[in-house]
Amino acid sequence: MFQKFQRTRQALIVNHSSYPFLQHRHVVTLKGCFLTLILGVGLLIQSVLLPMPAFSESEEIYPEGDKEYFKALIELEKDEEYKKFLLQSVSYAGDKKVDYIDYKGVRPTVDGQGADPADTETDAAHFRKQTYEAMRDLDWFRKNNYQNFIRNVGQNIYPLIIASDYEPGKEGVGSTYYLYRRGLPVETVTPTSVMYEMEKILAHLPMGVFFLISPYFDNVANRPEGWEEPLIEYKKHVENIKDVLEKSDMSPATSVRALKMLDMVHEYLQDCIANGSGDEKSYSAFAHNIIPFVAEAMKAAVELQTQAGLSAMSQWKKELGPQEWDKLHVVIPVVWPVAQGNPRRQLFEHLMTPERAKTNIFEVHASSHDEARTTLGRIKGDSVMASLTFDKNTPFGMGSYLRLSSPTDLVQGATKEELKKYPKTQENILPLKTPHSN
Repeated sequence: MFQKFQRTRQALIVNHSSYPFLQHRHVVTLKGCFLTLILGVGLLIQSVLLPMPAFSESEEIYPEGDKEYFKALIELEKDEEYKKFLLQSVSYAGDKKVDYIDYKGVRPTVDGQGADPADTETDAAHFRKQTYEAMRDLDWFRKNNYQNFIRNVGQNIYPLIIASDYEPGKEGVGSTYYLYRRGLPVETVTPTSVMYEMEKILAHLPMGVFFLISPYFDNVANRPEGWEEPLIEYKKHVENIKDVLEKSDMSPATSVRALKMLDMVHEYLQDCIANGSGDEKSYSAFAHNIIPFVAEAMKAAVELQTQAGLSAMSQWKKELGPQEWDKLHVVIPVVWPVAQGNPRRQLFEHLMTPERAKTNIFEVHASSHDEARTTLGRIKGDSVMASLTFDKNTPFGMGSYLRLSSPTDLVQGATKEELKKYPKTQENILPLKTPHSN
């Protein structure tokens, strides 16, 4: 349509420009206005039919990752009180704890670097080696101070709750919570009752059977001598529980369900031991029969854990008050198989505002409270550094700030773009051929 319009407009211009009266100055001016009007209408039609990209208006671009988290971080920038709190956490003034540890003793070494033995002190290779060693000295000094920086930041963030379930002697008891407040002793609580742990143990019964019988799934006919001994021991544990369960004060409904589950485990183990059975099919049949009872035990455990945890943390929330609770950070030590959707995060998400739940709860891989707090120091310390270092009004600056304030690697975007230069080979796209494939 636009091309047809242009051809018609061009014909008008050529045909009418030869008329004598059009050579008059006023007529020429009128002709210019007329042509401008025609061109404007043409561009308007083109913009409707074929809209051009608006280069002057760029959309907000976030790195790959949790977009809701990135948005919450940007909103957090508007909270002046919280920004002041973070700045204070990176400062060691006043009565804040400051420790300095020399990490140089674990400095890595690199073999095969530097100049050759034949190089003299006047060779460029010699000075390259000198430069390399001097730069490594500077960088290790930087790393050493960074380790101390993040550790001290983590030690200066209050209030803090560490919600752990790996404490020695308290594994699997439904979480132990530690409240750190500046200038006060650490408070700790393990709110769940023993019934929670017992329900959880019942839910794990088929798992315990699987560990013992699965090594022999493919070797039913030729098992080694003594293979059944762990099964015999597990069966004895089951029998011991049955002996005392009926005499306990557990609720009738729970007691009946528990006895049913224990009987099913006992029967399957007895069949495996007496008849040398126990392959994947028999285990799967046993598991399918017991799973409905496992689901009931899991539901009961979750109810007990949620009620106890919510009650205990609500009490701490009341003690802290609105202002301190608003600054609360929660660190949840986890391992990879249970890193997402764990009950501890859900509990605090329920008690915190959506904004704080996004920016102040962290699952971390840590084996101690010191390591957990150091990781928190790295998260928040890096964020403060990035906020002051990068110009967040530029795409590069905003992207760098968000990456350094999140689990996303700083060079994630650059690496992705660089890899585009190297097309994937056929082996990377199609399934690899195996000796049995056609």
